[in-house]
Amino acid sequence: MLDRYDTPQEFSNVRGALLLGVLLLLTLVSFALISLHIYSQLDRTRQVGRALVAAERQLSGVLQAQIDEETGLHGFVATRDHFFLEPYDEAARRFDGLLRTFDGLTRQLRDQDIDVASADVRALHRRWELEVAHPLIANPRRADAARRLRLGKELIDRVRADASRMNDFLQQRSAVVQVDVQHSIDTTLGSAIGLIVVFGSLGFIFVFSRARLRARIARGRAIVGALQRAYLSGIDTFEGARVGAAYKSATRYAGVGGDLFDVLRLDRARALVILADVSGKGVEAAVNTALVKYSIRTLAFDDEDPATILGAFNEIFMRTIKDPSLFVAVFVGVVDAAAMRVAYGSAGIAGAFLRRFDEVKQFELTGPVIGLDRSMTFETRTVDLRTGDLLVFATDGLSEARNRRGEILGTEGAIEFLRATPTEPQRCADALAEAVRRRTSRRLRDDLAVLAIAVDGV
Repeated sequence: MLDRYDTPQEFSNVRGALLLGVLLLLTLVSFALISLHIYSQLDRTRQVGRALVAAERQLSGVLQAQIDEETGLHGFVATRDHFFLEPYDEAARRFDGLLRTFDGLTRQLRDQDIDVASADVRALHRRWELEVAHPLIANPRRADAARRLRLGKELIDRVRADASRMNDFLQQRSAVVQVDVQHSIDTTLGSAIGLIVVFGSLGFIFVFSRARLRARIARGRAIVGALQRAYLSGIDTFEGARVGAAYKSATRYAGVGGDLFDVLRLDRARALVILADVSGKGVEAAVNTALVKYSIRTLAFDDEDPATILGAFNEIFMRTIKDPSLFVAVFVGVVDAAAMRVAYGSAGIAGAFLRRFDEVKQFELTGPVIGLDRSMTFETRTVDLRTGDLLVFATDGLSEARNRRGEILGTEGAIEFLRATPTEPQRCADALAEAVRRRTSRRLRDDLAVLAIAVDGV
């Protein structure tokens, strides 16, 4: 009797064990197949990721080669010393090879925009060689040397803009790769039912660590922001004038950059005005603004002549900054609301304007950017003012703002923007910053600093 009743129970236990075994086997096989598929996807993603990282390095090398060429050319033109042509020649040899390697790495991305931008970089660099470098190397004393140097800066700025677009694209693709990796990991976690607790714990640890890291980053950004505000914004009030300012950083997450404005009261109705654009973006460029601000302030206490200040600061900059690729464009002015005039020196700042009613005039440059050579000289010029005049100073983030088609606003466009702004200084500065934000679709490619001073007279 026992056999008759125990056998079905035994068979039931066996069937249950077999069913459980089959289910477990199917689960393991399914998990193995899914894991194999995900591994294949991850391997392809890793290959794309490595190509993106290598492409970013090559793009950085292309920019460095262009900077080395430009630095060598400027050194040769300034000194006529063939010593500066050695780094120029070496960088010129590297440039094409680095760009070809970059094209090979990005070819698998099959993106027309990056191909067009790369071709534009090649064409601009070739034009820079033919129209700027070769003629100046052949004869640095050419009558049109200054014009060719300005053309060279325009071409190099366009090269950097193209490189910035390519870098943005590579970063976007890197973000997509990271999303793909995260998706594959999530799929694996969903398939590994038996390891859900383990992976859940790992996920908790990951989230906790990430929260701690983000908190640390937030604290670091707060510290950097406080330092940047100390370096950037020094606006003293003085009689007979009203001042407004605006600042926008191109570094999305840092919120800081290399543009600087400063107003230092010299006496009752006079003030020292500084506008500077340090090469580069982000925290590194922001740190260098401290050198610019406090060096010029200190020099102004000894001699208020803008040309003298710029010459002395050029010497300080050349001695202090060891990276030869770094430079800074600086505007130094002394606004006298009692005498109704402004004495200024402009070392590479093209965005200095005088608005009188609906008429806008651009201040002329009086010298090259700071950091090219110690022998550079600068000039002081004086402009008479009238009651109600509006002085507006803006870094390259205004004139070089690009629309969706990649078209640069330019000086004439900046003047049109200025004509359309309110005459109240703060509203004028805010309006210019907002106009640039709209034109660039909220994606600035260069830091922007705007300083507006309405002169009412004493």
